[in-house]
Amino acid sequence: MDATGTSAPGSYPQDSLRSFLHAIHAEPAFRDVRGPTARIELDHNLKRYVFKALYFHCVARSEDLAHLFPEMTTHYPTFQDVRDTYDQEDTDFYRLYSSDMNARHSFKHPGRNCGRKFKVGEPLYRCHECGFDDTCVLCINCFNPRDHENHHIYTDICSDFTTGICDCGDEEAWKAPLHCKADESEAGSGSDSESAAAPIDDFEFDASRIESVLAQAFDYYIDMFNQNIESLPTFTKDITMKLRELVQEKNDAEIKQFLSDLKYRNPCLTRDLDNDNHVVMIYNDEYHNYSQATTALRQGIPDNVHTDILTSKIDSEGRAMLKCADNVDELMAGFFAVQTNGLCATLISWDEYIHQEACKYIIQWIAHSLSIPNANFQTVFRDTLGKVLCSSSNGDLQRGPRATDVVNKYFPNKLPESYTHRYLDQSILDGDNKIPVGYHKTLPESSLDAISNTINKTEPPKNKTYANTRLQCLLYFDNRFWKRLRKDIQNIIVPTLSSSLAYKPVFCEQVVEIFNHITRQVAYMDREPQLTALRECVVQLFTCPTNAKMIFGDNCGYFIDIVWSVIDIFVDFSKIENGSLVWQRVQKTNPTKSYGISLKQGLYTIETLISKVDDANKLLRPAEFISVVTLCKLFNSAWKIKRKEGEHVLHEDQYFIPYLEYTTSIYSIIQTIVNALVNEGCDEALLLNAIRLINTFLGYKSLTYKLVHDSHEVIKFTVSTDRVAYMNPIHTFFSFLIENVPLIKAYETIVYQDSSALPPVPLTSDNVDPMIVFKEQYENRVSQNFDFLKISDFALRSVVLCSQIDVGFWVRNGMSVLHQTSYYKNNPELNTYSRDIHLNQLAFLWEIDDTPRVIYNLLDRWELLDWFDGNADFKETVYQDKIFLIVQHFIAFVYQILTERQFFQTFESPHEKKMSQIKNAIMYSLYAKPLSYSKLLRLVPDYLTDNTSNFDAALNEISIFKEPRGLADNGVFKLQESLYSKIDPLRVSNLGNEFEGSAAIIKKHLNKNKKNDDNSVILQPQLVSVKHMDEGASQLGAFTRHPIFAKIIYKLLQVCLDNEDGTFLNELLHLIHGIFKDDEQANGKSSLPDAYLSKPISNLLLSIVNSKSEIFSESITSKADFLLKKMISKRTEEVFESLVAGFGQEYVDEYKNKKMSEGVNLEETERERKRRLAKKHQAKLMAKFNNQQSKFMKEHENEFKEKDKDDQLEEDGDVDMTAEEKTVEAEDFTCSLCQDEDDDAMFVVPAYHDHTPIFKSADITDPDQFLSKWNGFTNHDSGSVRLLEEWYTDLKDNGQDNTRKVFVSCNHHIHYGCFRRYIQKKRFSTTAFICPLCQTFSNCVVPVQKSISTTNELELLTYEGPMSVELNDYIKTDASLMNHIEPSLVQIIDDCQSFDKNFHKSIKNPRAGVAYILAGNWANTISMFEIASRLDANSNGVFLAGKEQKFKTLKNMLIFIITLVQAYGLPGNMDEYDSEYKSENRTEPAYLNKLFQFIVKDCLFHEESSVQNTIVAAIYAYAMEFFAEFLHRNPFGALLDMEWQHIEEYHAFPPQAPQAIASVLSHKMGFFSKYNDISEEHKIRVSNLAYTSFLRHLIPTLRRCLIMMKVMQLVVSDVDDEPFTLKDMNIESDLIPDEGLSLRETADKMVSLLTNYSSVEDIVTKDNLYFPYDQEYPKDIPHEFCGLIKLVDLSKYLNTYVTDTNAIDLVEENMHTRNSANRLDFKICLTCGVKIHVRSDRHEMSRHLAKHCFKSFGAFLIPNSSEVCLYLGHPPSFIYISAPYLNSHGEAGRNAMKRGDLTTLNLSRYEHLNRLWINNEIPGYISRVMGDEFRMSILSNGFLFTFNRDPRARRRVPPTNEDDSDENFGEMSGEDDDFYSDEDGEEENRFRNMNGQPGEVRDFFQIFETVRNAMDNGENMEGGVDLTTPFLQLFGPQFRGQGGDGDNEEDEQDNDANPFQDPENPDNDEPRTSW
Repeated sequence: MDATGTSAPGSYPQDSLRSFLHAIHAEPAFRDVRGPTARIELDHNLKRYVFKALYFHCVARSEDLAHLFPEMTTHYPTFQDVRDTYDQEDTDFYRLYSSDMNARHSFKHPGRNCGRKFKVGEPLYRCHECGFDDTCVLCINCFNPRDHENHHIYTDICSDFTTGICDCGDEEAWKAPLHCKADESEAGSGSDSESAAAPIDDFEFDASRIESVLAQAFDYYIDMFNQNIESLPTFTKDITMKLRELVQEKNDAEIKQFLSDLKYRNPCLTRDLDNDNHVVMIYNDEYHNYSQATTALRQGIPDNVHTDILTSKIDSEGRAMLKCADNVDELMAGFFAVQTNGLCATLISWDEYIHQEACKYIIQWIAHSLSIPNANFQTVFRDTLGKVLCSSSNGDLQRGPRATDVVNKYFPNKLPESYTHRYLDQSILDGDNKIPVGYHKTLPESSLDAISNTINKTEPPKNKTYANTRLQCLLYFDNRFWKRLRKDIQNIIVPTLSSSLAYKPVFCEQVVEIFNHITRQVAYMDREPQLTALRECVVQLFTCPTNAKMIFGDNCGYFIDIVWSVIDIFVDFSKIENGSLVWQRVQKTNPTKSYGISLKQGLYTIETLISKVDDANKLLRPAEFISVVTLCKLFNSAWKIKRKEGEHVLHEDQYFIPYLEYTTSIYSIIQTIVNALVNEGCDEALLLNAIRLINTFLGYKSLTYKLVHDSHEVIKFTVSTDRVAYMNPIHTFFSFLIENVPLIKAYETIVYQDSSALPPVPLTSDNVDPMIVFKEQYENRVSQNFDFLKISDFALRSVVLCSQIDVGFWVRNGMSVLHQTSYYKNNPELNTYSRDIHLNQLAFLWEIDDTPRVIYNLLDRWELLDWFDGNADFKETVYQDKIFLIVQHFIAFVYQILTERQFFQTFESPHEKKMSQIKNAIMYSLYAKPLSYSKLLRLVPDYLTDNTSNFDAALNEISIFKEPRGLADNGVFKLQESLYSKIDPLRVSNLGNEFEGSAAIIKKHLNKNKKNDDNSVILQPQLVSVKHMDEGASQLGAFTRHPIFAKIIYKLLQVCLDNEDGTFLNELLHLIHGIFKDDEQANGKSSLPDAYLSKPISNLLLSIVNSKSEIFSESITSKADFLLKKMISKRTEEVFESLVAGFGQEYVDEYKNKKMSEGVNLEETERERKRRLAKKHQAKLMAKFNNQQSKFMKEHENEFKEKDKDDQLEEDGDVDMTAEEKTVEAEDFTCSLCQDEDDDAMFVVPAYHDHTPIFKSADITDPDQFLSKWNGFTNHDSGSVRLLEEWYTDLKDNGQDNTRKVFVSCNHHIHYGCFRRYIQKKRFSTTAFICPLCQTFSNCVVPVQKSISTTNELELLTYEGPMSVELNDYIKTDASLMNHIEPSLVQIIDDCQSFDKNFHKSIKNPRAGVAYILAGNWANTISMFEIASRLDANSNGVFLAGKEQKFKTLKNMLIFIITLVQAYGLPGNMDEYDSEYKSENRTEPAYLNKLFQFIVKDCLFHEESSVQNTIVAAIYAYAMEFFAEFLHRNPFGALLDMEWQHIEEYHAFPPQAPQAIASVLSHKMGFFSKYNDISEEHKIRVSNLAYTSFLRHLIPTLRRCLIMMKVMQLVVSDVDDEPFTLKDMNIESDLIPDEGLSLRETADKMVSLLTNYSSVEDIVTKDNLYFPYDQEYPKDIPHEFCGLIKLVDLSKYLNTYVTDTNAIDLVEENMHTRNSANRLDFKICLTCGVKIHVRSDRHEMSRHLAKHCFKSFGAFLIPNSSEVCLYLGHPPSFIYISAPYLNSHGEAGRNAMKRGDLTTLNLSRYEHLNRLWINNEIPGYISRVMGDEFRMSILSNGFLFTFNRDPRARRRVPPTNEDDSDENFGEMSGEDDDFYSDEDGEEENRFRNMNGQPGEVRDFFQIFETVRNAMDNGENMEGGVDLTTPFLQLFGPQFRGQGGDGDNEEDEQDNDANPFQDPENPDNDEPRTSW
C-alpha cells in the first residue's frame, strides 16, 4: 500500500476503492464551497477523477487500459499518478477518439444479446413474420435485410413514448434464427481487419477485478442514498417544517445537530458540527411550468444570476443547486422562500453533495463502459454487472448506518410500532436495512367458492422473503433519484439485464418480488412518477413468454400478488354503493398525477401478462380468476348518471373521462382473456366454474320488484329518473364466457344449487326447449333465487339509456352524455352493446316459462308499459314528442334480439368462427361505398385483424379490388354484388347507419341489372338457421309469437295509421318480416303465428297498402303488400275472412282484382303457382339471350359500318372531311374577374416565368446516350444514381442563367385593369401572385390578342421576311388599339424588368429588345414542350396532337412578341444583344439549344429569311460542326472494339450511313491522323456511329421546328382546332404511320416537310446551297442531350431505402455526416439523386438547391414516410404528396408502409411527377394545394412564423377517393390532372392576430407590408433587404440569415444534434406545417 492509502494495481486490496470513494470529499479540489462558475470546473474534474479511478482499478496494470483505449499514450505506475491528473483534460484516456475502431467494433455482440437501448430519434425495425409480437425490435446496426426478404418490415422512430432495447440474439423474441448485421460485417471485414483487431479483442479481462470494482461502487452508491431521506416526498415537508420550527426558536445548536444527524456518514466522513458548508438543492416536478419555476427560484435569490439557465438545468437534469455557503444561516432564507411556491428543496452538506455527484458519475462510468467497442470486455463486463446487481452486498449494507435511527429520533410518529407496513409507507428500508414487508395478499380456500360484492377475504402470505439484492435496493430507491440519474440508472440496468440469458429470469423474479413496493411508491411517494422504472421493466420482462410462465407458476402466487397490488391502489379510491364496492373518481389533490400513472401502469401490466399466458386454464383457476374479476368488478356500474331537467347545462363536467378511460382498459383485459380462452382452448369444467363464480356476484343482488297485471313481478327501475350506469364489464365478461360453452350446460351451472353434482343433460325431442325440460325434471333442486332478469336487466338499462340519449331525451345533460354513450354503443373494440343484447336473449331463453313477465319487464324498462296498458296516450308518455323516435329504437332492439344469433351459432372450429366474424365486419364496412385497405382496417375491430392473413383471405373472398385509376387515389375494395342480399340494415353491424339510407343503398345494388323501381325490392331479414345454432337457442324467437308481443305489434301498427306517421314503420314491417321468417324456421315454411291471426294485423297491413301516397313512402307500402301476400299465401281463408270482416267483401275483391292486374293471383293453387313461375323463368332466359345479342351487335358496330366508311373515300383515297364536319368555336375572351368581354380593354394571362432544369449537355460519342430509344417513360429499378459531373454543372447553370428560362401559364384571361385592382386588393405584387381563378402561382402577365380572319393566305415555310412582322396582320392590333395598350405594355415590361434583370440594367432603352429576350424564352418553352413529349409512347407520332393548353401558352407568347415588334419595332442588330450575354464570365454556353435558338430568332426577326431556308442553313452548319467534333473525340483502336462490344450487348446496331454522307465523313477523317492506320471496317463503324448520333441529336430540333410551325398556324387561323398541315399533310395524325419509321426515315420525313429538300443527306452533301441573304451560319453549337430528360431513377421497392439503404448507390452530399450509412433521416433529391440528411437548422433542402442543384424548385423523396416533398425556392414553400409507390393493396403514402407492406414503384404516378417537373408546373401545383397559405407565404416572402397556430397543420395531399362514391372514385379528368381532393375540414382559428386572438387574414398580412414594399420591384431588389430592422427581430434567427444558408462548416460536419429527427417535424407528428 502506498502513502496515499491505496495500493498499486498489482497488490489490490478488496476495499481500496471503497476507501477512495468514502474519502472523495476530502480531496482539496472538492473540499470547499464555491461559486457557479467554479462549480462547472469542479463538475468536470470530479467526472475525470471518478472515471480514471474506476478504470484504473478494473485492470491489473495501467498498460492494460490500452486494450480498451488503443490511443492511450500515457501510463500511470501508481494510482496516485492517476489522481494527480484530475484537472488535465489532455490525459482523459477514456475518451473514444478512434472513429475507425467505433465503426468496426461498436455494435457487434458475439455470444450475447444486443440489448442496446434506443436513443430518441433512432430507427427501430419490426418484422411481422419473424417477431413473436410487436415488442420484438431490432436496432439499425443489427437489422440484416437478408433475413427478412419479402417480409413485412416496418420502422418506427424512437421517442420518449416508443423506446426499448434491441432484441437481437434473444431467441424468445424471434421465430427464426437471425444473422446480426453487426456481427456479419465484422466477420466479413477481411483477414487484415481481423489481425488488426486481434490485439484489442483477444485480451482476457479479469472478471474478478471488475466484479470487485462494481460491487464496491454499487455498495457505496446504495449506502449513500439509503441515508439520503431529505429528497423523499414522505420526508421533505417534515424536514422543512422541523427546520422552520428550529429557526423560529433560534436554536442554532439544535439546527446544527439536526442537520448533522441527517448528513451522510461513512468511515471517512463522521459528524462534524463545526463543518457548516451546506447547499440548497432544488428538485424538478411535473406540476410547475417554466415561468412558475423561474419566479420561485428568483425568490430564493440564487447565486447564479442567470435564473433561466438554472430553470433549464432543473428541467433537463432534474435538480440544480440554488446556492451554497460556508454558513448555513445564509441559506435558510432562500431555502424557505423557494418553497413558498411549492418547489421541492433540500438542505444538505457540501460533503454529501460531492458524494451524490460522485454517485452520479459512477453510473455514467458504467454507461460509458457499456459503450466501449471491445467485444471481450463487453462480454465480461455485462456478465459481471448482472452478477453484481442480482446478488446482495454480503451484509455491508445491513452493518451500515440506518435511516430509521434518524426517523425514530425526529419523526417517531411516522413509524408506529403497531403498524406492519410502516417502513414501506415511508419508502425506507426497515430497521435491518432490508426491503420492508409489502402489502402482499393471497386468497384462502374459504374465499375461492364465490365472488363477494365487496372484497373477498384475503390473508398475507406466510414467510414472505425478498432477495435484498443490489438490484432490488436500486429499484426501491428509484423515487429518491433525480430525473437524469433515474434515467441513467434505468438505462444501465434494464437493457443489460433484460438482454442477458442468465440474468433476465433472475431480474424478472426480483422485480416481481417487490412489484407491490414499486407500485405503491409510484402512486403515493414519487415526485416524478412518469419516470418510474416499472414501465420499462414491464415492457422488457413481462412480454417474455418464459417470464410470464414463471409468473403464472403453480405455487409461486406471483400473478395473484401483482393483481392484488393493483387492486389495493384502486380500492383506496373505492366506495360501497348499493352493497357493491365500486371505484370512484379520485378527488384528492394529486398535482403529480401519480394516481393515474400508477393505475394505468397496473392495468397495462395485468393485460400484458394475460396476453402472454401459455395455458388459458391458468386464468380460470379460482384464485387467479377471482383476483382478476375482483379488479374488473370495481368498474361494474361504477359511473352512474342521472337525467337532468329544467335549464340547459351551461358547463358540462368531465368527470366521466377517468371512468371511461379505466373501464376501457378493463374491457381490454376481458377481451385479452377471452382471446386466450378461444385461441388456446380451455378445460370446460374450469370455464363452467368461472361462469358459476361470476353468477355468485351478479345473480344474487338484492333488487326491488313491482307487480304488473296482478301476477307478474318485474324489476322496479326507471332509466329516466334513477341513477343509471351504462358500463358493466362483468356482464360483458359473463356473456363472453357463456358464449363459449353449450347453452344448456351454462344454464345448468347457473340455476343448479350444488355445483359439485350437476344432473345429466336431459334428452329432448325436436321443438322442445331443453331448459324447460330441465326445470320440469329437476324443479326441486333448482335454486329458488334464480332470476336471470337480475342480470339481464342491467344490460337492458344500458340499451335504454343509450336510446334515450340518442333521441335527445337527455338533452339537458349536455353533449358529453351523447359522446359517452356513442363511444359505448358504436365502439367495436368494446363489443359491449352486442353483449347487452346477448344477455337479454338469454333472459328470453332461460325465462321461457314466464315469457309475459320478461316482455312486461322489457316494456317497463323502455317506459312504454303505461301506453301498452292503456294508462297513457301514445303522445302523452314520458317521452312526449320523442315517442316516435324512442319506439324506433325499441323496434330495432327487439329485432336485434331476434336476429343477432352469432352468439349461438355453431362452427366446426374457432378458426371458422373467427373467419365468419371477419367477413361479416368487412361486409358491413364495404356495402355503403368502396374503401381503401387502411380505412377498412380501422373500421374492423382490432381483435379481428390481429392476424392479417385471415383478414386478407376473407377480404379477397368477399370483395373485388379496384386498382387506383387516378394519380393520387388509393386502390379500394368493393363488396361483391352477390353479397348485398345478405346485408340486413337493422342488424347491430349496421348500428351506426340510418335504416332507410342503408336500405336504399342495398336495394340499388340488388336492382342494379333490373328495370324495376328500387322500392319494389324487398329486403330479407338475415336469420341464422336453427340447424346451425346451439340446441338451447332453438326457441329464441318464441317470445315474438306470444299473444302479448303480437298485441305490441298490433298497437304499433295502429299508431302509425292513426297518426299517419311512418317514422318507425319501415323498421316495424321489417321486424314483422323477421318474425314470420323465424316462425318458418321453427315450424315450417307454411306456418304463420296464430297470435298474428287472432289480432287483425292483416287488416292493418291492407290499410297501409291502400293508404295515400303522401302518407307512407312507396317502400313502406311495398313491404306491407309483401307481408300481406305472405300471410294470404299461408292462411288464405282465415286472412280473407279477417279482411272481409274488417273492410267488406267489395273492398277485398277490389284488392284482389288490383293484384290480378299486376299478375298476382292471391287465390291460385300451389300447382298453378309453380306453372306460372316456370313460364316466368323461360321468359327471363329469352330476355337474357336478346340482351346478349344486342351487346354483341354494339361491340362489333365498327365492323358493320366499315363498308359505309369506304363509301366516303374519294378517288384519291382521301377522306371527305364534310362527312363528319366538326364545329369549333373560337377562343373565348372573358375576364376571369369581372366576367366581361370588353374588346377594347387589353387582356392578359397569368404566367410563371422562371428557370427550367431540363437542359442537359451531351456527349455525342457516347452510344448509351444516342442509341437509347424513346420507348415511353422508364425507370431503372436499381435506384442507384451517379450523374455525370457536367450534368451537375448543367443543373446549377439551369438555375442561374437568364437564358434558360421558360414560360408556363394557366391561360385564364383577365383584363389588365382588373388584374391591377386584384393584386392591389389582395396585396400581391406584379411579380408574385396567384391566378384568381385556379390559384396557380404566377410572377408575370402576358398580353394576349384575338386572332382575326383575313383573306390573305400566308405560306409559313416560304415567306421571306420577319415572321413577327408578317403575323401581325392576323391579330387584332391596329394603330388605335396599340396607342391604347402601349402604356400597359410599358408597365408590364418594367414590372418584369424586361424579363431579364441583367439585360434591363445594361441597356439604356431595352424595350425594343424585349422581343428578342422573349424569343429566346419562347424557343426554350418549345424545347421544354418537346422534351416532355419524349416521355410519350410513340413520341414522334403524337407529340403534335392534343396538349391544347401547352400550345395555347406558346401561341400567347408569340402574340406577345408580335405585339412588341409592332409597338417598338424589330430588335435590330442581334449581335448587340448577344454581346450582352457573352459579356458574362461563363465557361458553359448561354444556350444549350443554340441551334433552335438560331432558327427561332432568324425566322422571327431577319429581314430576308424564310423559315425553310433558315432550317436548311442550321442543319448544314450543325452537320459540318458535328461530324468534325465527333471524329475528333471518337475513340479508336481497342477502345472502339470495346465500345462496339458494348453496343452489341446493350443496343441495336446503328443504321448504315448513306454513301454520300459516308464519303463526307471519310473525307473529314483525312484531317485526323489517328484514322490513318485503322481498318476500313473500323472506318465504316465510325461513320455509322457518327451518322446515327447526328440524326438522334438533330431530330429534337426538327420536332421543335414542327411545334413552332404549328404555333404559327394557330396565330394565322382563327379556329383553335384546325388541323396542322404542311404540304397538304395532316402532321398531327399522318407524320408517323402506324407501322412506324426508322430513324433515317423519320429524320428525312421531317426534313422534307420543313424544307425544300427530300432528305438530310441532300442538305448535308450538296455544296451549292443558296441563301438569299447575308446570314452567318451558327457557330460553336453546343450539343444538347437527345435522350429522355427525367427525374432520377428510383428503386423498384421503397422498402429498400429503409431496410437496406446501402444496397442503393447514392451520392452523399456531405461526406462528413456522422453515421450516414445507418440513418433514416435522409431525403433523396429527385433532380440530381443526391442523398441529403437533416440539418440542425432544418434548411437542408433549401441549402442543397441553392448550392448544389437546380435552385428554383425541387422534389425530394422521403423514404421513411413514403412521401415526396415538393419545394419552391421563392417564396419558400413546400408541400408533401404521397411517394409514387403502391403496396399490394393499392395504397400510397404513409398507409402504404404502415404495416410493413412491400411498396412498388408505380410508373404512371412517377411519370406524372416527372411531367410536373419537366413542364415547370411544380410551383403552380404547390400554390394550388396550399391555397390561402401560399398567399400568406407570398406576402411574407417566406418569412413565416407560427404565432399560436396549431403546429400540426401540415399540408398534405390526401387521396382523391377517400370519400368517393361507389360509382365514381379516383377517375382522371384530363391530361394535366393534379392530385386534387376535397379538404378534410377547415382548421379552426387558422390565423391569429398579434395578440394571439383569432383574427382575419388581413390582420396577419398587415405586418408584412413593410417587407413587401421593400422587396417589390425596386432598384434595391437585387441587393436584398436589410433584415436587421427592429421589425424583423420578430423572426427567429433562422429567418434573419443566421442559420439557414450560411457557410457553417461545423454544422455541415457535425450534423447529429438529433440525427433521426424528421426535418420539418422534430417530434415526428403526423401533420406538419407547409412552410
